[in-house]
Amino acid sequence: MMNRRFLHPAIVFFLLTLLVAFLSWVGSIYGWHDVQSLLSSEGLRWQLRNAVPGFLKAPFLGHLLILAFGIGLWMHSGLGALIMRLFMRHSRLSGKEKRAFCWSLMVGGIFLAGCMLLAWGPWNLVRSITGGLEHSPLAEGCTFLVSVGVGTMALVYGYAVDYYHTDRDLVRGLSYAFVRFSGFFITLFFMVQFFASLRYTGLDVFMGLSPSALHLCYVIGLFLTLFLSRTTNE
Repeated sequence: MMNRRFLHPAIVFFLLTLLVAFLSWVGSIYGWHDVQSLLSSEGLRWQLRNAVPGFLKAPFLGHLLILAFGIGLWMHSGLGALIMRLFMRHSRLSGKEKRAFCWSLMVGGIFLAGCMLLAWGPWNLVRSITGGLEHSPLAEGCTFLVSVGVGTMALVYGYAVDYYHTDRDLVRGLSYAFVRFSGFFITLFFMVQFFASLRYTGLDVFMGLSPSALHLCYVIGLFLTLFLSRTTNE
């Protein structure tokens, strides 16, 4: 559980966005080079137009949403906990767990073999026009394939240990990561607004931050918020 003495990351990024707005207003008054105010009529129009599409176009958001399906099943079915138990050697597996785990590994191996066959097999179904993997449909759909593979293994395990019985159980598993990491997606929204505001006002250039450095800060913030995220019930 996150220490209650510290602010939630979502609140931190919200306050940082307010700070950017204030500094941009000060910069526009004192004529800082290429700094435009967020607290202006044009800034307000930009915020209203950018809030939703800016978030939906955030780097890695689509990939994270797709991965959440497979990871949710992985966690909800108990497969992730079982692998952790094996790694930590906390307990022995029951006969049903061993059989379910073996079925899961077999299905995962078949799925991986199928992906490798598509990548390097004689058919050019999902490779690029030149026959390579770079910029190919297979490479661009890698996130989807990982989610499907992980989710399929978890699904087989869940049914094999009699944890899943109906389609409702499956849907609960698919949505589990969104519940478990709900705080992360909320924080991501405010983080995207902060970085977008920083770019719009020109404060990033004024502070000497290059686009690559700003992108690196975004990636670091993304992984930190993912690591620190907790459920809304905590």
